Amino acid sequence: MEAYEEKRLMKNFEWCVYTYRHRKAFAYCVRKLVHEPSLRAEMLRRAKTHDMDKMIMYLFLEQKEAQKLHVQTKPHHLENNLPRTYEDYVEAVIDYECAPYTKPDKPQNAFDLTNLLIECKALDAKTGAKLMEIMQELGIMNSSSVSEDSEGHAFMAGIPNVTEEMICREILEYINENRENELNGILEYINGRASYEQE
Repeated sequence: MEAYEEKRLMKNFEWCVYTYRHRKAFAYCVRKLVHEPSLRAEMLRRAKTHDMDKMIMYLFLEQKEAQKLHVQTKPHHLENNLPRTYEDYVEAVIDYECAPYTKPDKPQNAFDLTNLLIECKALDAKTGAKLMEIMQELGIMNSSSVSEDSEGHAFMAGIPNVTEEMICREILEYINENRENELNGILEYINGRASYEQE
């Protein structure tokens, strides 16, 4: 009989782990970089909800479908045409900056990634300048490597192996603490897709 640890009941478990660890890195970078009190409070609030819609969608949808819907509906993803606040741009910068801590496929820090996106025309000059201004304010307008951040490595190393139970607990805490959340939108999307597939 297989050990319980080898049985995966959760859909997209590996992607849930990937996102769980990314969320921890995001919160770490907020605490490390954002010092202005009101912005820090807002970004710490956002750290609690960052990418949680994606984590929930992974339980029901295929990974690519969940990722696509997330990118289309979140203003910190600059690929969409949603209205944005200053805080949305800050969230985008921190999202870029924290990616190398947990995402081997995304090794650039915010400065290097922004320059790359401008160079390949994935970001317009105005948006790029706005991101650079935020990086200047946060003190990260330079090339760097996460390998230089021993504190960050220690923090990430302290995160235990992620289990299904840990993921479920995080999702349930999110739902309990955020009554006005993305679940209705996700349910509408899933119901709409189910109706379309039945026709």
